[in-house]
Amino acid sequence: MEISLKNWMVALTGAAMMALTGCGGGGGGGSAAVIVSAPLITTQPTSLSVYEAQTAMFSVTASATGTLSYQWLKNGSDIAGATASSYTTPVTTRSDTNTLYAVRVTNSATTSVLSSSATLTVQPLNLTHLVISEVSTCYYSDKNCWFEVFNPTSAAINLSTYKVKSTSADATASSTISTTTFTLPSFSVPANGYVVLSGNAANLTQRSAQMLYLRSVNLVPFWNANGFVELLDSSSATVDFVRFGTSAQAPVTASQWSGSSVAALPYGITEYGKSIIRPYPNTAIDDTHTNADWISVNWATPAGRNDVAATAVDADGDGIPDSAEVSGGTYAGMNLYAMGARTGQKDLFIEVDRMDTTTDAGAIPLQTSLQKVVDSFAAKSIQVHLDAGTLFSATFSTANFNLGNSSSQVPYEKCTAFDQTTCASNTSSRRSIYDWKDEFFDLSRRNIFHYLLFGNSQLDAGTSGSSGRAELPGNDLMVTMGGWGFTTTAGSALNQLTNMQASTLMHELGHNLNLHHGGDVDTNYKPNYWSIMNYMYQLNGLDANPAGSTAYQRWRREKGGEATPTPALCSLANSPCGSPDLFIMSYSDGTGSALDETNLLESTNIGRGGSASAYADWNLDGNFTATPQSRDLNGSLTNTSLTDYNDWGNLVLPFTRYYQSNSGNSLLMQPSKPVLDPASNDRQPTAEEFSPPANFFQELRHVH
Repeated sequence: MEISLKNWMVALTGAAMMALTGCGGGGGGGSAAVIVSAPLITTQPTSLSVYEAQTAMFSVTASATGTLSYQWLKNGSDIAGATASSYTTPVTTRSDTNTLYAVRVTNSATTSVLSSSATLTVQPLNLTHLVISEVSTCYYSDKNCWFEVFNPTSAAINLSTYKVKSTSADATASSTISTTTFTLPSFSVPANGYVVLSGNAANLTQRSAQMLYLRSVNLVPFWNANGFVELLDSSSATVDFVRFGTSAQAPVTASQWSGSSVAALPYGITEYGKSIIRPYPNTAIDDTHTNADWISVNWATPAGRNDVAATAVDADGDGIPDSAEVSGGTYAGMNLYAMGARTGQKDLFIEVDRMDTTTDAGAIPLQTSLQKVVDSFAAKSIQVHLDAGTLFSATFSTANFNLGNSSSQVPYEKCTAFDQTTCASNTSSRRSIYDWKDEFFDLSRRNIFHYLLFGNSQLDAGTSGSSGRAELPGNDLMVTMGGWGFTTTAGSALNQLTNMQASTLMHELGHNLNLHHGGDVDTNYKPNYWSIMNYMYQLNGLDANPAGSTAYQRWRREKGGEATPTPALCSLANSPCGSPDLFIMSYSDGTGSALDETNLLESTNIGRGGSASAYADWNLDGNFTATPQSRDLNGSLTNTSLTDYNDWGNLVLPFTRYYQSNSGNSLLMQPSKPVLDPASNDRQPTAEEFSPPANFFQELRHVH
């Protein structure tokens, strides 16, 4: 390679210079120095022009002796994760025009050169009217079918002068499919933005600025594999139209459709989360009024760019298409790669909203608590990505849990529930977690993010009660530890808050991931079920040694204790009163032996191994008993065989395509009704939770 003398001198490291001059340790008999040349850019990034909603790929070619590394810059600032020789932008908007892209190329001697800048020009689409951009799968007429409208213009458009005509059904009774025209209220579609129009089978209150509910008396939009959707203006002329499957419906304005229908929508209880879409980005910038404008995809992208290809796959099984887990890839316009998603790893995203309070420490998430949950999952190779908005960082920071939610603070109410009746005394109309979610959670996140709300209480009076609640399975959960008397006083008080907040969050998240209080069953307080899902261990944490002499102390504290004093909370090994670094929380790995309550041996300890000096004192006599015993260990009033469960091996991360059985015990059984599309059918059964006893709160406040 031929390089200039100047570049050669810049590339020469101090160590190489010393070797050439014979200076430095070892004397003059050492081996010859290796000269590392400065990078030489042979092909500079070139300026590009694309249509809005397309992506742009910039590339560079460079050479040098040794390994090269790359860092792309946007308007002079580093782009997170853009460290390859090429960079593909997220889907573009008009505001991206005249953006400058460059790349810094560095060799193994840390000598860098900066490329010339390439300019990105973004041209507007030729579309000048609202278009129907996505139609989602649907199955039950008493649930909500939805479609999406895109505004490609530079100004907001109000829907009050538009109407929707579509196939429909009666939400209150089984009926045949009919055709209905729905009038639309005042509702804004932002410039270059999306809204979802959904049926309103349950007569829900309109709260979201991204989803408009449609209902005419008892009729709601509905389709199966076949149907149509038409957008009409004030004169009833067709603005846009799509038909699919075997539908032969003609638009009011005949020129708005020609040729055959779009392929049938996937139809059935296993087909939720799929759509037909206008693919953006693509090269078709006009509406051709034919099925050529549409494709079928396996991932719905409500209220966001339709940027997931029909060929997308999810090789790592986390419910996120691999195409959205690489640099330059997006999902509904979201840059999940910058948020930490990667192919080949399981990723789990959670938005963390909290009520507006500064007076109750139990209702305010701590960064240390959130980090404990992240670390617990990371130990099992699952990456949890939390977005608490600006709570811990004013700017985007994966380390400080800001993934772009400008503010996660929501209005305070003393009570929140999963229904509309419990919190009757609230001062606002907000009652359930869904009310806050509909109002404050970005609709484009719904197929990817779980929604976590830190609230005050689940009781109408706002007093201390259950620590949390969650859908089982599902994507919504809450932590409600207000009124528990927590403080942030350094020492045991702060440790308890940190540890119990973390363990409660992990417990409720486990329900979302299809774990019960007994693993695959609701049987609680099983000593051998070594999981934070078990009430015996949720707030108490786990002993560092499940085979040790103190392993059974949590059982004695919760269900034993009639013959001897129960262990104090802070006296437990690895207690929640101690340092968060020593507090242990995890799900079970399923290695515990069954405990037959009719034939218990103290020598087997809690079923997870033991030694001669370690035993479970099931009869609480203070001594080792060699003979078998019969005891109701978990307070179920019957003696049975208590089994462990492999939680970690059975977590269900994708929450959009799994189904609830009649018993509610398994997503894998034949379903009665599915866990429906989280974009519009977002209310799922919850795990039953109970408040700790009064003496627990007395002990807790005594420590504080």
